[in-house]
Amino acid sequence: MGKSIKEIYNSDPKVGEFIRFCIVGVIATALDACIFYLVRMFASYQIALVSGYCISLIVNYLLTIYWTFKKKPSAGNLMGVIAAHMFNLFVVRMSLMWIFVDMAGIPDRIAYVPTLLISMVTNFLVVRFAVNKTEKETK
Repeated sequence: MGKSIKEIYNSDPKVGEFIRFCIVGVIATALDACIFYLVRMFASYQIALVSGYCISLIVNYLLTIYWTFKKKPSAGNLMGVIAAHMFNLFVVRMSLMWIFVDMAGIPDRIAYVPTLLISMVTNFLVVRFAVNKTEKETK
């Protein structure tokens, strides 16, 4: 018979790390999306995108450091996480929104969804790299 969720979670630290990252991602994404759609009612998609992302970044950072990667906050990992998130926001998400909305003509409220899904993958990879890199540098 197959393994239980608990067995899978405990079988490899990287699996548990990824599951925790996904849970934090759901929380941060829900916050991001709520703020995006709320701000979008009275501002441009660019302002709404930055507003939601920046506010959810605070929650995301704290949960990512303490719970996902089980690290201690430091100036190094704070700067690494912020740099990774700014890359994700301004390079990945803004570029995708520009491609979907301004080039392809997709309404921004719809383009937000695939942009968000794509950026979740890049975000995990970039943040994981940033947190682990700064951790190695401080040892």
